[in-house]
Amino acid sequence: MEKPMLITICAIAGFLGFWFAFLFFLKRFLKKRVKGILDKFKGRRVLKTSPGANFFGQESLGQKQVRGNGVLILTEEELYFEMWMPKREFQIPVSSIVDVETPKSHLHKTKLQPLLKVIFRNRENELDSFAWLVRDLSGWKDALLRFVENE
Repeated sequence: MEKPMLITICAIAGFLGFWFAFLFFLKRFLKKRVKGILDKFKGRRVLKTSPGANFFGQESLGQKQVRGNGVLILTEEELYFEMWMPKREFQIPVSSIVDVETPKSHLHKTKLQPLLKVIFRNRENELDSFAWLVRDLSGWKDALLRFVENE
């Protein structure tokens, strides 16, 4: 076998090996993060979880936010989201949820799929919203609408 061909084969094998190892350790890291986040809710009644929710931002903070994945958890008391990287936490008391919508974009960001948009009253009693791309969108919407007060 010629030397350039051998170098090419070794480079490809090294590249594939690097990506295999990277993905393997990333998967382990994310599994640990999800477990650590879910452990915070031991002993509490968790109604719904989405370990790979894709966060589209908080409306009141504007368009220049980092979108990211994390864990979305619904309990009888709160809707909780923790983003993996950068590590950020958001909590919405379920009593402050005003409405739930399923738009295809939020803050001019889209994945061309319906999102879970939760409209709530913030600490200043002003309307605000978060949006996520989640699996089982209709299940999430139904679970959250239980908490919406009929005005």
